[in-house]
Formats: sequence, structure tokens, C-alpha cells
Amino acid sequence: MNAKDLETLNANVDRVVKITTCDGESLVAKVVLVSEEDEDVIYELLSTSREAQYEKFDEPVYRIGFAEIHAVEPSPSRPTVRDPTTTEPDEGR
Repeated sequence: MNAKDLETLNANVDRVVKITTCDGESLVAKVVLVSEEDEDVIYELLSTSREAQYEKFDEPVYRIGFAEIHAVEPSPSRPTVRDPTTTEPDEGR
């Protein structure tokens, strides 16, 4: 995981991100907590490319260490927030 990934995680607490792990798993998760001190992320699992890996657990949240994360992307379905200081009109209005 690099500094940009950490920035993305911190900017998306309580939001959905896509995390790719170093072993190739792709998961969609709601970020609950990012701990730079413990170097880990607590998340609610929404979907994963390895569902069988989670079938034996009935946990609402999971933990992943920074060292296990290859890349982080904000969810593309996240709505765009318009900057209220701009003078551009909203599209469609």
C-alpha cells in the first residue's frame, strides 16, 4: 500500500471502496476505521472475489493490515459532491 492508498482510505471512512489485496482478492468494503498507529483497516465486507473464505465467519466487520493491501480505489458509485464555492450551475437544473 502506498501513501495515495492511505489517503484514499482516510478520505473514505464510512464510505465504500474497492480494495485489492496482495494475494489477488478483490473486495468491496465500507471503511469503518483506519488506524495508522496499528497499520490496519476495519471494514464491513460488502462483496468479495473469494466468498468461500468468509463463509465460516459470521462477523459484521473484518480487519486487514496495510501490508496486505495492494491497491485502494474509491467506489465508482459514490456520488460526486459539488463544491458550493463554485459558480457553475448544476447540470440538469
